[in-house]
Amino acid sequence: MKIFYLIPVILLVVLIYQLISKGVAGTEDPLPKEFDSYHSIDDSATISVGKLEMSLMLQSKKNISLFLTSANNVIVSSFSPDKINSFIKISPDGSVTDTLELISRPEDIIFLKGFIIDKQAHQYYNWSFNGIKTPVSITAENLDFNWDSGQQIKKLQEIVNQSKTVYVDYASDSPVPQKQTNEGLQTTQSVSSYAIVTYFLKDKCFQLYTTEDVRKYFSLSYLQEMRWSNLFKRINKNKADDEEVIKTPNLSYRYFQKLKLEKVKFSGGGGNAPGFTKVLYPGYLFTEVIFKSDTIKLKEFMYLDEDWHTSAVEIDGQNIGSLSKNKAQPVEHINAYMYYTNENLHYALFTNSDKKLYIIK
Repeated sequence: MKIFYLIPVILLVVLIYQLISKGVAGTEDPLPKEFDSYHSIDDSATISVGKLEMSLMLQSKKNISLFLTSANNVIVSSFSPDKINSFIKISPDGSVTDTLELISRPEDIIFLKGFIIDKQAHQYYNWSFNGIKTPVSITAENLDFNWDSGQQIKKLQEIVNQSKTVYVDYASDSPVPQKQTNEGLQTTQSVSSYAIVTYFLKDKCFQLYTTEDVRKYFSLSYLQEMRWSNLFKRINKNKADDEEVIKTPNLSYRYFQKLKLEKVKFSGGGGNAPGFTKVLYPGYLFTEVIFKSDTIKLKEFMYLDEDWHTSAVEIDGQNIGSLSKNKAQPVEHINAYMYYTNENLHYALFTNSDKKLYIIK
């Protein structure tokens, strides 16, 4: 019978062990004094440290794209809740020297190596390079599909050899059925698929309509690199359709202060998937952002899941776990902070989100 008395004791010991391994419920990490002076990124759009200032430049409804021109102007592409595609030009000294706004669906605007393409209007802009805001009509080739296979293949080979900026769309035609005449059978043409290859030769844009298999000429990885416009991240060559934050010594994660544990219940992932419960640490991530000889000390509130290590945040060489900005689905994951500058710029760009952009100068 003694064994029945031992079972509750064993369960209690296991529970205490779990609490200790997670951090005792109801307690939180004391904050070392060295972190008292860190500035909360959640509380202000501008943080000043001596002569240095970090300001929130913009927030976007979709992920922000960035392109560096040969003149060292950074072109920033974003989308506002008012359905405005916005482009701003930042000069090497950190000043916004020009803007371009287009009212259109975001999926109709393509930001390609600095060129801005309006697919719906069949127009493009060279504004990133020459400041001209007047759109230019795209020259269509083989729009009536009257080229034979040999002509199309020759043109595709020319594009491969001569153009450094290419984008591919796919479309199809569904002809209207012909009316039945007399007692004859009604006939229809089959659906025809084709590709639209948008390409640039210097600063002029063309679109080739072709029924040839363009995958022989432009691989998916090649087209992905063509569309890539991000100064903070690069394409992960080891993992298809993945990206990675470019590491920099200008960012140093110093400490994560764990507050009281929270038991959070999440809904299932859709369908009949059951819900699940996670134990998360609310807390603050303390980070130092270095620009030239100055340091901005930041803290940000977020949630830490120690069971998964999906973030790129490391403190003292150790990955601390999975970080998120909220504790409800859809989860707003935080992979890492992002930072960019180069020797020709008198400022730095920083962000804690793909939809925000800060400037440091």
